[in-house]
Formats: sequence, C-alpha cells, structure tokens
Amino acid sequence: MNIKKTISVQFARKNIIKKLRRNDIAVKIYLSFAVVLAVSGLLIGIIFIQLYKNNYIKSYTDLLVNQGKTISVRIAKLSSKDRLEQFLRYSKYVDELENAENTDIWIVSNEDADEPLEEDYTNASPTDGSLTPEMYEVIKDAYKGKISSNASYDDVYGMTILRVAVPVYNKKNKEVNGAIMMISMIDKQTMGIDKGIYLMVISIFSAFILSYVIAFGASKYLSKPLKKLSRDIDRISQGDYIYMIPKNTRTQLGRLEANLNIMAKKLGKAEEERQNLDQVRRDFFANVSHELRTPITVMRGYAETLNDGVITDTAVIEDMYQRMLSECQGMERLVGDLFILSKMQNPDFEIEKEPVSLMQVFGDINRSARMIGKEKNIKFVSEFPEEDPCLMLGDYGRLRQMFMVIIDNAVKFSDENGEISIKIWKDNGRLHVSISDNGVGISDEELPYIFEKFYKSKLKQNEKGTGLGLMIAKQIALRHNGDIKVESQKGAGTTFYFEFEECEMPEDFY
Repeated sequence: MNIKKTISVQFARKNIIKKLRRNDIAVKIYLSFAVVLAVSGLLIGIIFIQLYKNNYIKSYTDLLVNQGKTISVRIAKLSSKDRLEQFLRYSKYVDELENAENTDIWIVSNEDADEPLEEDYTNASPTDGSLTPEMYEVIKDAYKGKISSNASYDDVYGMTILRVAVPVYNKKNKEVNGAIMMISMIDKQTMGIDKGIYLMVISIFSAFILSYVIAFGASKYLSKPLKKLSRDIDRISQGDYIYMIPKNTRTQLGRLEANLNIMAKKLGKAEEERQNLDQVRRDFFANVSHELRTPITVMRGYAETLNDGVITDTAVIEDMYQRMLSECQGMERLVGDLFILSKMQNPDFEIEKEPVSLMQVFGDINRSARMIGKEKNIKFVSEFPEEDPCLMLGDYGRLRQMFMVIIDNAVKFSDENGEISIKIWKDNGRLHVSISDNGVGISDEELPYIFEKFYKSKLKQNEKGTGLGLMIAKQIALRHNGDIKVESQKGAGTTFYFEFEECEMPEDFY
C-alpha cells in the first residue's frame, strides 16, 4: 500500500513539473509579480516604520521641549523673586509629572554664570559625576542658550533614552544661569512602535496573499496571447503557413502577430520556391539521365559487338567507329551546353562587359553562317544601319554564341534554297535585332516552351540537338540586360527579336 502511495505521489509530482515546464512563461510572469510585490511590500514596510519612528521621536522631542520651556520659565520667575516656598510646592508638581510621563526632570545650575541658579532651586549637580557625556553634551548647549536634544543607548538606564535640555534665563541680566534636562526612556515610551510594526506585518502579509491571487490571474491573462503566438509558431514550424488576421496591429502583440504573418507568408513563398526548385532539379537530372542514356547505350552496344569479334567486315567496323565518335561528340556538346548554362544561371557569375559593335559581331557571324548554310544553299540577307557601329556593353564571345544559336536553328529548320534575314535598327536609344527564316515554323502549342531546359522539337531536323541552345541564348540576353522574343507560324517561318541598351562612344572607337 505504501509503495502504491509513493508511486502516486511521484507521478503527481512529475505531472506538476511537466505542467510548470510547459507553462514556463506564465510561471515566470507570476514569479516576477510575486518578487516585485514582496520586495515592494518589504521596502514600504521598512520605510513606513522608519518614518513613523522618526516622526514619533520628533513629536515626543517637541513635547518634552515644550514641557521643559514651561518649567524653565517657572523656575526663572520663582528664583528671581526668591520664592522658595512656591518652588517647593512646584517641585512636587514636577515629581508628579516625572511619575506620570516616566520622565526624569533635572534642574541644574550653570556654575560658569555670573549669578548661577541657587542650589535651593536645583535637584541635581552637573559636577557630582552623575551625568553621562551625552547628558553633559545637551546641557552645555543649553548653557549657550540653545535647546538641544539627542537619543542613544544609556548604560545607566540600561535602555535607549531621549535627552532634551532647555536653558534657564536670569530675569535680571538675561544670562543663562541654569538648565532643565528632560530624560525620557524611549524603549518604554515607544512600545506603540512595536504594536505598529506588528500591525504593519499583518497588513503586509494579508496584502501579499491578495496580491499573489491577483498576480496569478494577471499572469494567466498576460500569458494568453503568448500561448497563442507559441501555437502559431508551432503551426508555422510544421509547415502550415495560413495567414492569421491580428486583432489590433496598434499594440505590441498585434505588431508581433503581423510580423509573424509576414514571416509565415515569406516562408510559404520560400517553401513553394523550394518545391519548385526541387521539381526542376529532379526534372533536370531525369532529362540529363535520359539524354545521356541513349548515346551510352548505343556506344555500349557497338563496343560489345566489336569486342565479341563477330563482325569482320572492315567497312562495317569503320561505320561503327564513326557512329561511336558521333555519339561521343553529341555527349560532349551536351556537357558543354550544361556547363555554359550553369554559369549563366549562377548569380555570382559576372560577365565582363565592354563596348561591343553589333556590326562586328554579325560580320563575324555571317562568315560562319554561310559555311553552315552552304549545304542547304541558304541565302543570307542583311539590313544594317550605314556607317553606324551600333555599340552596346557586352561580352563579344557570349553575344556571338547567342546569335549563332538562333542562326544555327534557322538553318536547321529551313528548307533547301531558303532565306534567312538579319536586321539591325535603333529606336529611342535601344538597339533592335531580328533574325527571320521561312522554314517549318513553330506550332502555337510548342511556342511557350521553347526556352525551357531540354525542350526539343520532335522534328527530324533536331534529332542531334541537346534542348539547351535556346535557353542558353535567353540567359545570355538576360545577362546583357536585354530581352528575347519570338514570333512563329506553322509552315511560314520564325522570327526572333532582341533588344538591348545602346552604348554611346567616341567616333574613333575603331
């Protein structure tokens, strides 16, 4: 039975610890409130008690001063008129006052005065050794005409006492001929302070209990929006980027919720882009694998056939070697195009630009284009501005490569004895280039996809293409802050348009 009880207690304790850890924000807020309230209550209590004590002592000092003044005036009057009998009767009143107030009243004479207070009118002597240094200190001030007081522990009384001294003036010559010293036992007189401390402690303790209850409710109220934010963050961390409308964006928590929504929106967009990139990556590897699989399979087949030695005809063997070489060249073109494309799409890759003349670029291209089109007897027609270099900032080699991709495609898809037209013109500080052919054209269904990776026409003319040329051309155009567009009609030919910023240079550039 005891074992079960121990297990139950341990289980309950673990549950409590688990809940406290799960609600650590509420616990921290509650403890913060509790500590602040406890420290504040303690400080208020200490300050109040100290002020109360100081004020009590000051008030009691003022009371003793007033009593001392009254006695001083009375003694001065009786001594000046030599009314000893009246003094004796008055001294009985002083004795009664001592008993009633628990106060010792000493009447002493100033021996340094010209006419000291007569001994009959005193009840103590400052020279008999009964005065402590603290008592003698206030009496000396009284001899100087000052009302003085001090409070400290006294060995004679065995407690803290308050000492007040008031001067007694000679009515005839106005000199101080004596002093009245009021001695009150503070420890007894201030028992009300102990009672006040007791009541203060009870009040502070009660206030603490009530404050902790209020702090518990306040901590739950303040931690409620934090819990909501915690749930939202947990939701976002699990991939749920649903936009939540904050109740009030003018508050700090409202602005925090709004910023959290902005972050969720950006994370959602980043996740979508990541998924798109992953899909592009998967498609890319699938396409590369597909493009490489066919030539590798062909080469392996030829290699296995040659290795087996089943073919002895020299002409057939030579043909196989030629086909293997052709497949290798195809793979080399594919790898080269992939390398160029990866550089073009790398944001850290920078093209070194300098003033380039499109007239020079196409002068170089025309010589190569005629060699490419010679087999099909393609005619090239050029229309360029007269005596104008048509300058732009760019990389000569990349621009030549871009235009050659388009011209190579134009030759590839043109019929025998076809014509390719190249035009350059300027308009509002922009350079425009168009390359047109009258070949087979591109269907409306294929036109939106021609600049994508590995997109190839199914026509026989493109059986050796890698599907990367047009995308490389587009990337080169974008790297030159330009644009490339295409218009085509099935069976009527295709026209590619380029547009770049003109670069103004001195006439002697060449």
